[in-house]
Amino acid sequence: MIIQLLESQEAFKNPIMGFRPSRDVNVTSFPNHEYGAIYKHYIKYTDLEVNATDTVQKIKDWSNKAWTGIEKKNSKVVPRVVIVQPGSGEYWPNGVPHGDPVNQWLTDTLKSRLVAFLAKIGQAWDNDPRVAFVELGLYGKWGEHHIYPEQFPDGTNRIPLSFQTALGNAAAAAFKNKNVLIRYPETFTNYHFGIYWDSFALPNDAAGGNGEIARDTWRTLINSGEVAYNWGDQSNLGGSPDGTLRSTSNTNYVIDWIMNTHTSSLGWISDYTASNSAVAAGATTMQKVLGYRFVLSQATFTENVAPGGTMNVSFQVTNKGSSPFYYGWPVEASLLKSDGTVAWKGVFQDDIRTWLPGTGWNKTTRAYNQAAAVNTVNAVFTIPRSVPNGTYTLTLTILDPSGWKPSVRFANTNYYTGGRTPIGKVGIGMAPSDQNLGPFASLKSDTTLGYSLTSAAYDGSVGNTDVQAPTAVTSLTSTEKTASSISLSWTASTDNIGVTSYMIYRNGASVGTSTGTSYTDTELLESTAYSYMVRAADAAGNVSGNGNVLSVTTNANSISYEAEAASNTLAGGAMVVSCNSCSGGAKVGYIGNNSGALQFNLTNILTAGTYTLLISYVNGDTSARTARISVNGAITDVIFPPTGSWNTLGTSQTTVQLWAGTNMILLSSQSEWAPDIDRIQITAR
Repeated sequence: MIIQLLESQEAFKNPIMGFRPSRDVNVTSFPNHEYGAIYKHYIKYTDLEVNATDTVQKIKDWSNKAWTGIEKKNSKVVPRVVIVQPGSGEYWPNGVPHGDPVNQWLTDTLKSRLVAFLAKIGQAWDNDPRVAFVELGLYGKWGEHHIYPEQFPDGTNRIPLSFQTALGNAAAAAFKNKNVLIRYPETFTNYHFGIYWDSFALPNDAAGGNGEIARDTWRTLINSGEVAYNWGDQSNLGGSPDGTLRSTSNTNYVIDWIMNTHTSSLGWISDYTASNSAVAAGATTMQKVLGYRFVLSQATFTENVAPGGTMNVSFQVTNKGSSPFYYGWPVEASLLKSDGTVAWKGVFQDDIRTWLPGTGWNKTTRAYNQAAAVNTVNAVFTIPRSVPNGTYTLTLTILDPSGWKPSVRFANTNYYTGGRTPIGKVGIGMAPSDQNLGPFASLKSDTTLGYSLTSAAYDGSVGNTDVQAPTAVTSLTSTEKTASSISLSWTASTDNIGVTSYMIYRNGASVGTSTGTSYTDTELLESTAYSYMVRAADAAGNVSGNGNVLSVTTNANSISYEAEAASNTLAGGAMVVSCNSCSGGAKVGYIGNNSGALQFNLTNILTAGTYTLLISYVNGDTSARTARISVNGAITDVIFPPTGSWNTLGTSQTTVQLWAGTNMILLSSQSEWAPDIDRIQITAR
């Protein structure tokens, strides 16, 4: 039977998306919010650790006390641990020097302490179902990775590279199951981290949003943040949450940024006045696009199932929001008795993380130019003979694996209180008595959902039999690289049935697949660092967790060597002379006439092969000059036409064979003067 389903016009709560209220240090209450199911929580460092000897259990004890009961509200938290919270206080642990607003952020003691602390909070929170994702925090004012208006000795105010590396490595090791977010898109570029843009949509920090867009990692990494109302140009923000949401143009301005950055949740703007009808209308509009919004359009199912027989179920779903869902939660089909209790249930073999929104937001049409794909999900379930003959209601929902309870809800008019979407009636051992599914409930007003803090294995059926994901990919390495390509290899993943493919991610975005354990990524930029990660998949659609992250920098397309460099060897009468038009302001002259010679001692050629040798020179004569080029003993003569003056540059090129490692290129002339030499450039062919 085929059923057409309608999209609900309601805005409603769903996990890890939408308006995101904030709770400050010392605040552990989580008041109800009409759309907020995810709460940012600023946490004092010293609430979790005072002495280096404090244990992980102290962090767990604090978490259990601070977050007690939120699972009953189907809510989750985004913790950000802070040391300096302007306006509230400073929370330096014992043993870490502080007091100097600049140098306190540069000590090795702080670095090592933060690295050890990240390992502790990873043990406490990586498997805590109350934690939605983690903002790296810790460093700088508000945990925002800067010390503005102070500056470091190099004139910057952002977290130094050495701390980025130390904290990045520690966070990547600590959090295998939770997304980690950092503040600025130009930092931690070698790590698989999302971004919290805490001046969201503010024109004064447009570089942050544009950097987030350029980073283009939203398909696998969470983007979040908060709208800033305490500084900068407020002309498109209205100066307050109400000022944004009561104005259609201001609301659309923020939505434009949401859709372009594929943002999943926003704070501060969540502090609006819900009782104001104009403000509430703007909030409804924003909640419907902020994060994922899964809409079922069609479902097909077997209407009459023999006892012990099979039931085919298929549905089509589109993500009409701005972001994906970032965790591999399962979709469940269930058969409900007439009293609403579950007679049977089973999960599909599909990855909801692949239900992506559209791309290319068009603020004129208020839609994505590339519309979201329609995803088709199929499964064949065997219904046990223990299910009595009768008529049942077939429903769909997405489960939180912590307790396997309905959690993520489809945005359809078909809705039952408790989180399930009914799609039709199924008869077991008989034709269904009717197809009457109503009445339906309101999505927004349903407050019955929740999850558990502990969970056993799933106790229902499994469509297509295979639910085991392959193991994570390990030992990802680079086997070769050029100026425009990087070749990768990794250790094969294992699976209970068999791995069918590997998905390769560059800087968080999917770039290709491979059926083997190697892949070459092409059309890259020279001298550019890229971050890679590989995930394995099997035939049933099960996908492994993230493998290790590898950072690789492409080769320079050309390598330049100055003639006057101290590493070169000059012989005979050859000497360095000044040259205003030359690279570096100097050249080597008096080469040739028997004794003058210039030898380049190249020490960083990575790969043996054929290269183009481009020679920049000066020849003020009226006729060409010739130089003998000896490359590791292989000799060729190169002609250098006149350049018009002794201060005008020209170039001449030839092809050479270079070794991996050290090479020697000697320029000389046996019987006449060679041109003056500015530099040489080596380019791979």
